Amino acid sequence: MSLICKVPDRPRSVLPSRQMSFTPPVGGRGRSAAARRRAHVHAQRDTDDFLRRWSMLMIVSFATAEACGQHFGVTKQTGCNWREGTHRPCGDAVDFAMQTLPRYAEIMWG
Repeated sequence: MSLICKVPDRPRSVLPSRQMSFTPPVGGRGRSAAARRRAHVHAQRDTDDFLRRWSMLMIVSFATAEACGQHFGVTKQTGCNWREGTHRPCGDAVDFAMQTLPRYAEIMWG
């Protein structure tokens, strides 16, 4: 004689599972071409403005790219890129600059 234990069924979701589409709709997130342009127009201007201000801050704060790199713990090349305005920093570098550079508020927010 064998003993069979019946395990109660686990509760199941009320809604049927739906497969997510792995391919985004044409135009991205279902926007029209005009709406897509409106959604991203201002963000690009802000990032370009940030890049110019960050470059100015690096030039004013450090005599050389090496000094900039040493202050932030990055390579000389990264310091050079920041000074020339070809690359922008990560958030931790911006936070460190806010805490350590006396002219940060004047240049970045002024």
